[in-house]
Amino acid sequence: MPLISVEDIAVGVKLGLWKIEETVDDFFTYDPGLLFLKQALCAYGSVQRRLEVLAVHSLLHEIQGRHELLRHNADGKPGLDSGLNVSVSHTKGCAAVIVSMQGRVAVDVEYLSDRVGRVARKMLRKDEFATDLHRLMLHWCAKETLYKLYSEDHLALEDMRLLSMDGTYNVGTVKMENVQRGETLDVFYRIFDGFVLTYAVL
Repeated sequence: MPLISVEDIAVGVKLGLWKIEETVDDFFTYDPGLLFLKQALCAYGSVQRRLEVLAVHSLLHEIQGRHELLRHNADGKPGLDSGLNVSVSHTKGCAAVIVSMQGRVAVDVEYLSDRVGRVARKMLRKDEFATDLHRLMLHWCAKETLYKLYSEDHLALEDMRLLSMDGTYNVGTVKMENVQRGETLDVFYRIFDGFVLTYAVL
């Protein structure tokens, strides 16, 4: 079971990471409680997408100690019947879940590659600069996190600005601005095992 970690990152806030190495059948063998998802998985043609759904629900089980179906509203924002605030992200080989008892939360995870870096360049504003793949990925992931955090604002690329970065290559903080609201906040980042993780708590 390739659970990477479940940790308390703030009061009432848990962050979980899962490295996806199983088959679909492996998930059901390890945790028969996931069988409630079997019919819903038929809606996904891609095996990778099914694995991501199973990894996310496995993380929710690890975090909460019970199985609960993740739902999405009209804006695509995930939610839980229990009322907890939740954000999820997945990429090839990894899933991330953040859950909060009170405040809003958001998370993004992407795999670090030149191909992804070329796409990330399109997210830069004219007043933002990224001279290497590391900075490009931080721009991209931090903006994905900000977009999720303010889902009701439907932020465009021009509405999100990276102001500064502070930290080492592997861990640190990105100062972001929601230009629509004129609000700034810290987005935390980590780089591990070829993945870039960003998350924020309000």
